[in-house]
Amino acid sequence: MKKILKYTIIGITSFFLVLLVFSNLLRWAKQGAFLKYDNGVTIEVYNSSKQVITDLNFYFSFSGYHVYQDLGTINQLKPGEKTSRYSHQIKDTGNDRSLYLQYPINKTEAEVESLAYLPSYKPSKVVVILEITGIDNKGKLLFKVRGYENVFGQYEFDLTSDRE
Repeated sequence: MKKILKYTIIGITSFFLVLLVFSNLLRWAKQGAFLKYDNGVTIEVYNSSKQVITDLNFYFSFSGYHVYQDLGTINQLKPGEKTSRYSHQIKDTGNDRSLYLQYPINKTEAEVESLAYLPSYKPSKVVVILEITGIDNKGKLLFKVRGYENVFGQYEFDLTSDRE
């Protein structure tokens, strides 16, 4: 009777250990390099261009212009400089929101770019790594983005060629 109890406890413990290892492996496979970031919103920005970049505003919105959650502004980023923004909370109401970047393209206009799409009603983790590589002849930023959001996983896109 004691052997049965002993083997039952060992079996149940082994099952939960295997389950824990398996779930951590699945999480690592989905998040990859983004596993090291905490839940919430992390935005890392690197200026690899030769220009000073100013007034980068990050926010969540449903339409691009109505700010749902302000994530902060980077006032100035010199060439070769890197900075980051972190918010531990993502407001949890509404589907189909995006994380936007708004910046000035001249003294009277602003450009809005979507950096991450969140189809989830209650997202828990968003990571955006933005590398600004230059400015085109109209004043729009040229950049590369890679990131992670907890529904579709990792993503990457490149807007480094001249725009139309």
